[in-house]
Amino acid sequence: MTAWLFTFLVHSTLWCGTAWLILRLFPRTHARLRETIWCTALAASLITPVAHTVSSSQSAIWQLRVPSFATGAERLHGDSERGRGDGTASVSAAAAPEAHGAAVEARGEAAEAHGEGTGIALPGGRNAIGILWLTVAGGLLAVYLLRLRTIRRRIVHREPVADRRASDALAVLSRRAALDPAPRLTESHQLGSPIAIGVGASREICVPVRAFHELDDGELSALLGHEVAHHLRRDTVRLAFLNVLQAVFFFQPLFRLAAREVQLATEEQCDDWAASQLEDPLSVASCLAEVAGWVVPRDRRAPVPCIGRHRRQLELRVRRLMAEEHTRHAPSRAWRRASSIALLALAPLAAPAIAPAGTASHGDGRAYEHMGQEHGEMSERADARDWLGL
Repeated sequence: MTAWLFTFLVHSTLWCGTAWLILRLFPRTHARLRETIWCTALAASLITPVAHTVSSSQSAIWQLRVPSFATGAERLHGDSERGRGDGTASVSAAAAPEAHGAAVEARGEAAEAHGEGTGIALPGGRNAIGILWLTVAGGLLAVYLLRLRTIRRRIVHREPVADRRASDALAVLSRRAALDPAPRLTESHQLGSPIAIGVGASREICVPVRAFHELDDGELSALLGHEVAHHLRRDTVRLAFLNVLQAVFFFQPLFRLAAREVQLATEEQCDDWAASQLEDPLSVASCLAEVAGWVVPRDRRAPVPCIGRHRRQLELRVRRLMAEEHTRHAPSRAWRRASSIALLALAPLAAPAIAPAGTASHGDGRAYEHMGQEHGEMSERADARDWLGL
């Protein structure tokens, strides 16, 4: 498990770091493409360590040498190491089988007694790391479930919306999004920002009560359109998956960065969809500007899709809509999907194979084998000359 976790940490840093670098070089990348890049990086971070675990390390294009304790690798063959005194290699191909077996047994006993000197990672240490990982990950998953329960308890007294204009607007938007049945619409005094919860037949949109008093018809339709887009994209499931990834792989900070960037790209795409369904696209910007004043601190860490988390992000989204940056064309879904699949297929080949430092490479092993064969042939010729009396 230690070896897999270390491989995952290296590979996920490589893929997420590459995604971050690409998007830093091209900051005006469309939200759809940004989401695809980050999701591909997350998928590659999970696929390549598994692929390297079940396949030979020789299939990788390059290897990364790390200390033996990091991978839990056992080094039982010290004869393949180069001499440490004068840098010369020692070959023991002519040693008797009994002597070789005794040497290996002696090294094994010494490793068991001292746990060091041969590069062996003690099983107890590996188990401790695995237990620690599972314990912390389990605790963070429990925290995530507690947050879900908390948001449910906050809106436990929500009521169905009786506002006719809201019901009509939701019916129209749901029909355009092909959501059948349409999400249930409720209102609550405990929310500062609208949220989307549930999946399938249990889809629901819960909005603050003040939305029906402080928003005009266009802004209310924009607000509902944004939440309908969340259900259309199944963002309730996507966000849950991102939260689970962050909890399980808590030791990888780049996963938190990736989740934050995916959520921002998601919100921008929902803004775009809502704007495309309204006669006045700027109603979305006006709605976001109004909601920015409603956001309360406990809305910022809501574990469900939420139109407003941070006021700073809302301001950036308003400026984006006002500048009509959302009208830029994004790559087609077929192109993005094909590119992502191709990259994921090649990722195991491009990712480095993690190998313990000090182990002989495949080429070195063949060289040592060839030298051993030559030494054996020389010994046989010497024995033949002695037998003939030459």
